[in-house]
Amino acid sequence: MSFTITTWNVQNFAKSDPNFAPKLDFLVATLSALDPDVIALQEILDANALGDLAARLGYHQSVATPDGRGNRVAVLTRNPPALPPQEILAWRLPAGVTVQEVDGAGNVVAVPQPPRPALRVTVRHAGADVEVITVHLKSKLLTFPGGFFSTADESLRARVAYFALQRRAAEAATVREEVTPLLAAGKGVVVLGDLNDGPDAATTQILYGASGSQPRGPEDATRTAGAFQRQDAADAQRLFNVVKFAPEATRWSRKHEGQPELLDHILASAALMPRVGPLRLVPTIQILNDDTPNLVGSPTTSGVVPDHAPVTATFQI
Repeated sequence: MSFTITTWNVQNFAKSDPNFAPKLDFLVATLSALDPDVIALQEILDANALGDLAARLGYHQSVATPDGRGNRVAVLTRNPPALPPQEILAWRLPAGVTVQEVDGAGNVVAVPQPPRPALRVTVRHAGADVEVITVHLKSKLLTFPGGFFSTADESLRARVAYFALQRRAAEAATVREEVTPLLAAGKGVVVLGDLNDGPDAATTQILYGASGSQPRGPEDATRTAGAFQRQDAADAQRLFNVVKFAPEATRWSRKHEGQPELLDHILASAALMPRVGPLRLVPTIQILNDDTPNLVGSPTTSGVVPDHAPVTATFQI
């Protein structure tokens, strides 16, 4: 029985956007064609806009607390969640570790909790629960005192870049701490969303768990000699980046200054890929990036087509 899940950063989705009506039509048409059981969304700036999307699709909505500019994650499900949704609202870091940033006045201050909480939704499929956690990790976009996006002060640039990386790593570690006991309990787990970095980035690998055994390409779906298909004692605590099963030419979800990037990921536990003989049954992957625009700079408003492509995985469980 198939289980389809889509992640999509829908770029500043709000009813105040002059392009809201055609953008809503575009999202509804695209998601209706994909027909996923679960939709993870990022960059929801307006809960009312989310409500319109959910109503048009006929899905149930779960939404997280927004950050300071109204940016939040959300999950739409075909069926009601099996349990009340949970936000990840507190850092889960070693004792004494703090996350910091440079504030608008140039002072280094503590970040008391994840500014953009992740959202965990439990869905029931084929009689079993699947734990879905959607995230939108800190971007590599740097914001300097005064709200500027550039600076001539290279010392300041280095500090701000360091704190941005620190926060993204802390967010990844916090979500990983949420996942570890779920995997230990044998749960099916999917972590997905905009990780704001590539599949081999250190922050992405924090979410994977034990090193090794990650798929490298579509050939690993049938290559029995590859590390991914071999049984390994650490598999029960791994999350596997199944987007790597997409063909390399289409394995990107955003284009910036002409360069394709894979920032939107779907990480799945082994429980979602049961073995049939010697092989794991891996999902099919769709990345609808044919009309994804090339982002130049960092626009604050969006067009009709978001600057990230929807990424979809269909599991056979």
